[in-house]
Amino acid sequence: MAAVVGVKARREPQVSKGHLDNITNFQSKYVPARTIRVWTPADYDPQKRYDVLYMHDGLALFDAKAVWHLQEWGVDEAMDSLIRLGRIRPTIVVGIDNNEKNRAGEYCPDDIAQYLPEGKPIYKSFKPTGNAYLRFIVEELKPYIDSAYSTYPEREHTWIMGSSCGGLISSYALCKYPNIFAGAACMSTHCTLTYFDDQVPDKDRIKAYRTYLKEHLPANSALLYMDKGDQTVDMTYDKAQKAINHTLRASGWDDAHFCYRYFPWKSHMESDWRARLPEPLIFLLGNETKK
Repeated sequence: MAAVVGVKARREPQVSKGHLDNITNFQSKYVPARTIRVWTPADYDPQKRYDVLYMHDGLALFDAKAVWHLQEWGVDEAMDSLIRLGRIRPTIVVGIDNNEKNRAGEYCPDDIAQYLPEGKPIYKSFKPTGNAYLRFIVEELKPYIDSAYSTYPEREHTWIMGSSCGGLISSYALCKYPNIFAGAACMSTHCTLTYFDDQVPDKDRIKAYRTYLKEHLPANSALLYMDKGDQTVDMTYDKAQKAINHTLRASGWDDAHFCYRYFPWKSHMESDWRARLPEPLIFLLGNETKK
């Protein structure tokens, strides 16, 4: 369950497939500076254009030896294989390092607070800064990527993905910026918004998140992938995820636009996300994907 905390680097990541640019100290007026890790396919050609997938917790995406807990998503291998097989469109991956000191705050949706009873804060030990984090991605990082790399900048070629709290902020991004992102993949989503210093009961927090999604994410307006396992932290998400699934289906989401997968005996860790990574990638980036 290392992905629920800040991840420190042991070294700069290396990839076995494609090419990785580690852009250090990327400045922002919204969030603290951090490293951005841009993966390009092995046959990247500036004369061609590429979709872009933005992913959170960037340090853990490519190289287990770079991370203290020695686990990775294997993004370079998965992307390379799927592109070569023609299962997904040629795509650039932008890995965004988390803020070690405030990962939970940056990945927490500010706006759901309005749905909580009596205007209570979501947490007492930190303030949600998800809005600032998303402004960083949309207003600063995306323009840089579109200028420095050969991308399709349009919405229908722009995606976002993460796990745990990264899954939470990815679904939130789809609501806040429907004109920017065409789809989100949310793996083992931290849909309970649970921490040790909770100010409101679980049911109120879960209801607030579910209500926000219902009111800000019109049915079939984008692609949305969600999944969960049933071990470690993932087992605590069962009730909340079922409620979210019911809300989305009741709102009219069909199988072409909303995909939920359940993985028994899988835990809240990078090795398990790696094992099923092709599924969300194909759902979002597959050549036959409906938009």
